[in-house]
Amino acid sequence: MMQRTISTTKHWIVIVLMSVLGCGLLIQGGYMQAKAHFAQFLIERAFEQTLVDNQPHKPWSWADTHPVAKMRVLQQQTDGFQPLGSDLYVLAGASGRNLAFGPGLMLGGAGLGEQGNTIIAGHRDSHFMRLQYVKLGDIIELYSTEGERVLYQITATEVVHETDMKVLAPTAEKHLTLITCYPFDQLSGNAEYRYIVEAKPIDAQPLYS
Repeated sequence: MMQRTISTTKHWIVIVLMSVLGCGLLIQGGYMQAKAHFAQFLIERAFEQTLVDNQPHKPWSWADTHPVAKMRVLQQQTDGFQPLGSDLYVLAGASGRNLAFGPGLMLGGAGLGEQGNTIIAGHRDSHFMRLQYVKLGDIIELYSTEGERVLYQITATEVVHETDMKVLAPTAEKHLTLITCYPFDQLSGNAEYRYIVEAKPIDAQPLYS
């Protein structure tokens, strides 16, 4: 009888510990997403300042980066192109620190609107979570800090191993590459695969509300 009581007690202790751990992970995940979204608000303010005076502005005093673009994903619906999620603000540099607050422009690639491969990376559990819903033909809309608007149309999506570096290779023509970890529903820290979205510049002006 005593053994059964001890076994039952251990069983309940395990259940309680697992519940506490699960709640802790949920709270941590919620905190990370809240931090990421609030950071985007501060980055947006810095971007708007740059549009006014053409000077780079840090989103907060201790930041070692600044916003370089505003990005919007547009999906084709029956009534025209509609935004997929809210606007995103892209930071200079795709370091781990920067990606915690927003998508990052890889400095080894081409700049916004320049000839070559413009590469933007983001986290799959926050800003680039929406990439799992994009389709061929959707539009990526980018605004530079000079107010220039550049449109890209999605031409391909693929999953590659983290060791596959061809997606980072320079291109002769203008090209946009978006990168995030894969799969989207597996949020462990070490992902072996990357989800790649490739897009080419277009001249058309999509209409949306």
